[in-house]
Amino acid sequence: MDDQNELPASPTQSAPTLARRLALYFTISIAGLIADLWTKWYMFAELGLPYESTGVDWWVIDEFFGFQTAVNQGALFGIGQGGSSLFALFSVIAFVAILVWFVRGEAWKSLFLTICLGFITGGVLGNFYDRMGWWHGDQIHPDYAYGVRDFILFTYKDYVWPNFNIADCLLVCGALLLIIYSFRYEDKKKAADTDDERETDAQADVTAET
Repeated sequence: MDDQNELPASPTQSAPTLARRLALYFTISIAGLIADLWTKWYMFAELGLPYESTGVDWWVIDEFFGFQTAVNQGALFGIGQGGSSLFALFSVIAFVAILVWFVRGEAWKSLFLTICLGFITGGVLGNFYDRMGWWHGDQIHPDYAYGVRDFILFTYKDYVWPNFNIADCLLVCGALLLIIYSFRYEDKKKAADTDDERETDAQADVTAET
């Protein structure tokens, strides 16, 4: 059984290669990065920094879904405010670890993993760009320096979900896909182990009969 859960290539379809899967992986990552950076640039150009406006500037669905700029100098849900440098370092470590897993760990053999890791890398790079401060100039308020730009807002009555961006969406989607993959992999591994045990028992029975 293939460890990476790939179906065998058909006679008319060439087997996947590292070069092709790397191309797909980087295509997904770069597309995600571009989508994240462009939407951040557009929303902040339209709505400005948080201090330049009050309230929600752009409702798509009143009192539920809209766009409002925010700058997060921490991690998910605002945890670790002021730790942009540390989180930027984590981003580098995560990127290197993903590449090692993809190439040396042969994750590239799985199309599903290739897509998952492409999503996650695009999200990591998008937020890394912001944490390096490359989106703003030298003249920036300390509350926004080296922070991640967020603009997507969901609210329900008095509850307000923390603002997020496309990079966060990519990270969450990639993580959920990895969870799904882990369950699929475990199920198939258990099935394979069961088949091996049955085959071993059958061979033992044949040996005993002879």
